Amino acid sequence: MDYDKPAPAPDDFGFTFHGAYTRAVDTKGRFALPFRFRQGGSGPAEEKYVVARGADGSLSLLPYTVWIANFNRMRQGKPGADLRANLRRMSQKSLVLEPDSQGRVAVSPEFLSDCGIAKKVTVVGMGSYMELWDPDTLAQQDAGGDDVDAGFMDEFYR
Repeated sequence: MDYDKPAPAPDDFGFTFHGAYTRAVDTKGRFALPFRFRQGGSGPAEEKYVVARGADGSLSLLPYTVWIANFNRMRQGKPGADLRANLRRMSQKSLVLEPDSQGRVAVSPEFLSDCGIAKKVTVVGMGSYMELWDPDTLAQQDAGGDDVDAGFMDEFYR
């Protein structure tokens, strides 16, 4: 990783998701979003999210406005079959979600099972989006320890 590059300018998304919370998942694929994460939605009148294929075996949960901005940014890539295929794959594996009156979102059980989520989900804040993990899979992913690369830490805290 190149730590000498200047930090990118902050984007227009004013809230940063951080921390991790584990929640129970019911048989319909519903779980309560952490309250602190709900504050990062697009506002109480239009609180909407998109769940989609994520990196490293997770699902990603983004505020709707962030999803649209990211999708449109990627559409600006080099036109061709590869771009269309990647956009199609992202679109096919995405769903719009709106929390119910109890703050729960319902993710399709098929989406959840694709990344091993069954009875529990760990929601990890990743800045402008959240990752959804099966707790055991996340523990395996993090099995190397809690240490953060020293160069990353130096750059983070400069």
